[in-house]
Amino acid sequence: MQVMDAVKPQALPRSDDGKMAKVIIAFDVDGTLIKNVEAARQHGMVNSDDVPIVHQINTLMVLSTYKNVRIVVWSGGGRDYAEMWGMRLGLSKYVWRYASKLEHEQLKSMCDTLIAIDDIQSTRLGDVNLIVREK
Repeated sequence: MQVMDAVKPQALPRSDDGKMAKVIIAFDVDGTLIKNVEAARQHGMVNSDDVPIVHQINTLMVLSTYKNVRIVVWSGGGRDYAEMWGMRLGLSKYVWRYASKLEHEQLKSMCDTLIAIDDIQSTRLGDVNLIVREK
């Protein structure tokens, strides 16, 4: 068995100002938090057969426990649509804000890093864009 080198915390890289980085993680609704049953469905139309994607929801809940992370649920269908689904999925206690994807610039200005989690691989709304494998 190999012994790991012990690293003292003061030997690790530090931020210049000593502050924690502010991170916003924005989860898309359609195709990320819910699987839409009807492929041709438009934003804003609610289909009772839409299925929550449990592991993405669990990821959102876990990430909300980090001190320097704020969770946003957003949608191209707008803030009201994102909020409706957040409420339906019981996410409100984990979510800092509901938003439209059109608010991405405003959200970027409120943090050091914006991470966007989406099902559309051409999306470039965050500083980091994570694409789910739900399709």
